[in-house]
Amino acid sequence: MSNRIFTDDTAKAMLRELAYQRYSSAQYDSLSALEKQIGAEYDSQRNGKVYATKLWKFANNQTSSGERLLDSVGKTCTPSTDSVAGQDDFLNDSPIFQWMHCNYTRDDDGTARVKALEGMPSYRTEGAFDVGTIAATFYWKCEEHADYDIIYMSDSPNHALGLVPFVLAVKDGMVMPYYIISSYPTVIASDGKARSQPGLAPDYNHSYNDCITLYQKKGSGYWGGGNAENLHAILFLIIKYATKNSQNIMRGCSDFNTQPKVAKAESNTKRVLVSDRGRFYEGCCVSVGDGTSTDRGYDAVHKIVNRARVKSIEEVTIDSVKYYALNLEIATTITTATNYTVTSMPCFSGETDNVIGRYDGSYLSNTDGNHTFRIHGVEYMWGQYVVICDTVLDKQGNGWDVYVAQKGTKHVAGAHTGFIKEGTIPYNSGTDSYGGDYGFSLRAYFVQALGSSSSTGTGDIIYEGGTGIADGELRECLTLGSLGLGLAAGLGIVNAWNWLGGGNWRLGSRD
Repeated sequence: MSNRIFTDDTAKAMLRELAYQRYSSAQYDSLSALEKQIGAEYDSQRNGKVYATKLWKFANNQTSSGERLLDSVGKTCTPSTDSVAGQDDFLNDSPIFQWMHCNYTRDDDGTARVKALEGMPSYRTEGAFDVGTIAATFYWKCEEHADYDIIYMSDSPNHALGLVPFVLAVKDGMVMPYYIISSYPTVIASDGKARSQPGLAPDYNHSYNDCITLYQKKGSGYWGGGNAENLHAILFLIIKYATKNSQNIMRGCSDFNTQPKVAKAESNTKRVLVSDRGRFYEGCCVSVGDGTSTDRGYDAVHKIVNRARVKSIEEVTIDSVKYYALNLEIATTITTATNYTVTSMPCFSGETDNVIGRYDGSYLSNTDGNHTFRIHGVEYMWGQYVVICDTVLDKQGNGWDVYVAQKGTKHVAGAHTGFIKEGTIPYNSGTDSYGGDYGFSLRAYFVQALGSSSSTGTGDIIYEGGTGIADGELRECLTLGSLGLGLAAGLGIVNAWNWLGGGNWRLGSRD
């Protein structure tokens, strides 16, 4: 028996008609012809199904797993790789689980507006273009109970349940038929600007303050990706996989941390020889340094080769000795020496474009800790902490108050002027802990209760930021985690160690 809230064709027709009531006449006229076409296509598929997952409060039940409810009952979802297809019973059940790539620009208030869809002659992945993931607007809410929470998601408003539209789809009181999230980590494109594009090494040394300047170079509506982008991933994780612990499903690039010496010197070459293949894989990103430092933050680590892709790996034998040749995508030849180091670096953007079809998943493996994963068409966990550009942590009493900018709010370096407090992350007297439960507001998420390990609750570490922190001290909100964190990394990790201007190689962001 179906658990859907709306069952007959008349109700479905009313829902589709309701979709057009989201706009005033003037607002509808403001949409481009492409936007109207996309909206009509999405709205024609809306069916009113309601998907839900019950998550237990950590204080009562430490499990990460939830219980599927309503139209989620009986469904299975497992991620894919480039060669092995998983199972996604949600993908074709509602337009909100489908997606495609697009080009977009941002209005002055930050709203992403579609300009071209993948497959159109005008679609671009290079130059002065940003690549996003476009999907049908969904409606959701978190219903809190004493012992558990229920997360709901639907393709329709469902006023009986009090569902609300995803924040990125709301503009000037209008609910857009779609929303867009940057598909990839920020790279520096050929036009010299911070872009969401595939096939490049992620930019680094980002900070809350730096991102203001970095993205404003593209226009007044650009401030960098914010809290809602991570909220998006967490909601789809909870609904599709019925868990609040992402590393139980996809590890991301959280263990790709290796720095062997060059095993044999060569001249005029485009490869490096190592004695053990280790974690290196075809398509990974490496730097070659002169051996004077192993700190990825220093130029010496990148002096010979600065973040190149390994296009192939082959076993070779020279003078009866076996080596592994990492063949590099570099323009000119290099000379190597045995005191040089080969350093693993965060994944190139677009690695998940290799994943089969429109499935979630990772290139090669979802569980080896080497690879970026995508969920609902958006890349996450590529081996860097991500600066949540619209969020500032403000230490007050026994918690980090989470301040988030509303759409259109100007960001000011060193402050959260005009931001709104959305919740509080518990401060454990400076002792690092793990997340237990998520808390949600209409436009943000935060860790609401602490847990105890990487295998329970949200399962992601909370780096407290030290002891003796004075009230009013501000820190960046860093998430996802960098190379080498292992099971401590995930969608819900919080690192509160960095002041608002603190950036290094571990820190990237998204548009």
